[in-house]
Amino acid sequence: MWYEQRCSKSFSNLKELEVEHCDSLLNIFPHFFLGVFQRLEKLRVTDCASLEEVFQLQLQIQMLDIDQEACIVTSKLRQVELFRLPKLKHIWNKDPNENISFHNLRQVHVQECWSLKTLFSFSMAKDLHQLKSLIVDSCGVEEIVSKSVEESDQHEVLFEFNQLSFLALWTLPNLVCFYPGMHHITCPMLKRLKTHWPKKIKKLSHVVSQLLVVGK
Repeated sequence: MWYEQRCSKSFSNLKELEVEHCDSLLNIFPHFFLGVFQRLEKLRVTDCASLEEVFQLQLQIQMLDIDQEACIVTSKLRQVELFRLPKLKHIWNKDPNENISFHNLRQVHVQECWSLKTLFSFSMAKDLHQLKSLIVDSCGVEEIVSKSVEESDQHEVLFEFNQLSFLALWTLPNLVCFYPGMHHITCPMLKRLKTHWPKKIKKLSHVVSQLLVVGK
């Protein structure tokens, strides 16, 4: 999709990007995307039959000519919409840890992505203090936040979604848990919680029970 890294300045002021019906694409952003789309705020990807990942983060830090230990790169991305991507396996193909921050995210809407197993990495979920709306609809998601290999199973993890006001978990037949470890969720601004699970009521009630105490 992006032929050469040296054309990066051509997109430095781009704020919105929509990708539709690009059936040959395997990923949207290559490893140098943070240096290219410095002002990107909204991303919408729909009906791309072969897409497997959106952000390729594996070489992000290596491509930056700064100390990796001290590096924190901040994305301005505020809104992500991913619809009807049947082969999507990863939104972010690697945990950005603390080197790349997506803390500006306000809205995430993922729908009809049946190959997707998890939504956020552990480090990303810990950084989503400005997230206001999260909608996951008709997907193969098994957990919202993936397990951190560095976290002990004996310690409870706290996820703080301080601005989250709308959460929808809709038709997710494979969803097992919010996070596969001891955890607590706080969403003091949550006003709407929508769920729909026509067949696996017991599993749904287990996940929702983790959310009913939010804000308390």
